[in-house]
Amino acid sequence: MTKVKLIFCVLLIGCIATFVWWMAHATIINPFEHNPSLKTDPVKHQNTQKRIPTIASQPPRQLQRPPKLTTEPAIATLPPIPPPSKEKIYIPPIAQKAKTDSAPKYRGDLSDHESYNDFLLEQEQALKKDYIAAVDKKVERLSQLLQKGVNAGLPHSQLNEAREKISALKGMKAYLEKELKAQQ
Repeated sequence: MTKVKLIFCVLLIGCIATFVWWMAHATIINPFEHNPSLKTDPVKHQNTQKRIPTIASQPPRQLQRPPKLTTEPAIATLPPIPPPSKEKIYIPPIAQKAKTDSAPKYRGDLSDHESYNDFLLEQEQALKKDYIAAVDKKVERLSQLLQKGVNAGLPHSQLNEAREKISALKGMKAYLEKELKAQQ
């Protein structure tokens, strides 16, 4: 029984050694290259046969790193950047205030529900006042853009959308002003 195991191990090691030798000496065949002249002339086949690159020369193509990309040609082909427009960049007043002021923090006792509700009511009223103050500037800006759109000949659907936004902003402003008067 041990002789059978020994013979089996020798055969297995021989197969592995043969496979490793074959892999080391196999040629790289590109299935997408077709050269019919190799089949007809065996002498020519020996001269044009591809050789496996050795470790000292170059790694196989699959193991090579892709070439580094350079951005210089791409920058040269980009269209020129248009000069900045003379218009100011619009930043809503609410966003401006948020940058300057940090959010107010409740400083009272959390178990006093009435004072906390008053604090929340003050925050809500401040937000409504800020919205009302921002509407005028936004409506002015949208009116200017609407006029530019009319001059540029934009479709009526886009112009109507701008008009609807302006009227919705004015309507919300009137509604919030009513709410603030009712709360005071």
